[in-house]
Amino acid sequence: MNKTGTVIINFTIGFGNNLFQYAYGRLLAERNNMKLNHRAIPEINISESNTLVDTSLPTFFASEENYKKLLFADNFSSDRNIVVNGYFEDFTLYESYLQEIRSWFPKTQKTNHSDLILHMRLQNRLIQENHHKNHISPQGYIKGIEKFDFERIHIVTDAEKWNHYDESDIEKIRYHVKNGPNPPSNSSWVSVERSMDYMNCLIDGFAKYEPIVHCNGAKMIKGSGALRGGFIDDFNLIRSFDKIMLYNSTFSWWAALLSNASKIGVFGPWKPRKHNCRNLGKTNYPGWFSWGTVEDLYWNV
Repeated sequence: MNKTGTVIINFTIGFGNNLFQYAYGRLLAERNNMKLNHRAIPEINISESNTLVDTSLPTFFASEENYKKLLFADNFSSDRNIVVNGYFEDFTLYESYLQEIRSWFPKTQKTNHSDLILHMRLQNRLIQENHHKNHISPQGYIKGIEKFDFERIHIVTDAEKWNHYDESDIEKIRYHVKNGPNPPSNSSWVSVERSMDYMNCLIDGFAKYEPIVHCNGAKMIKGSGALRGGFIDDFNLIRSFDKIMLYNSTFSWWAALLSNASKIGVFGPWKPRKHNCRNLGKTNYPGWFSWGTVEDLYWNV
C-alpha cells in the first residue's frame, strides 16, 4: 500500500506572497489527496495545519522550473513530500479554481458600488531603488483612472500620511526600513530628494480628485490627521468596492481576487524594470483588464 505524502508550505515574508503559497500548496494537496502542513495566517482566518510528516518518504521541492508540471500532472505520484516555498505569482495557475479558492476565505460584503478604490504601496518603495524605478507617473495613473466610471476616488496606501513630504519624512521612512523586522540586505537607496519629489508629485497630481485617502486602515480627507490602523483593514476595505484599480502589489491583487468587484484594473507591465517579471499584470479573469504601459513610468517623464 502506498503511503500518502504531505505538501509542506514554508511561508516567506509578505502577506500577498503567503496567499500565493497557500493557494498553490492547497490546490496541489487537494488535487492529489495529499496532506497539508503549514502555519496559520490568522489575519484571514487560515488555521495552522500541523499534520505529521512521514519523513521516510522522499522530499521534493516545488520550484520555478516544475511548479506547473506538478500542479497539472495527470500521473502524479503522491507517495512523497513536496515543499512549497517559492513565489507562485502566475494567474494561469488559478483561473480554473477561482470559486474554490474564494470559498477558502471569509467573505467581505460589497458596500461601495459607485466609487473607485486605488491601492498604492509606497513606504519602502519610496526609498529603495529596485522599487522606485518602477513607479508610475501621476499622468500614467490618470490614464488608468479614466477607464472607470466613478463618483469619488479612494486611495488606500501604506504611507503614513497624504500631505507634502519633507526631508525629515523620508529620513523617518529610511530609519524604519533599516531597523525593521525585514531590513533589505543589499538595497540601493534613492536620494532623499528623489523620494520626496515623487511622493509630492503624486499628492499634487491627484489633488484635482480630492481623494479620500486611507492610510494603514485609517481615513484622511483633504489632509486631515488620522490614527494608524491595520493592513487587514486596508485589505478588506479594497474587497468592499465594486471598482478596483491596482499597480504591482500582490497584496491588492489578492484583495481584488477575493472581492466581488465587477471591474478590476491591473497595471499591465507589472514590474517592467525587474528581471523575470511576473504575469499578474495580464490577469484576464472575468471583469479584469490591464491598463498602462512602460511609457507611464515616472522616470520616463
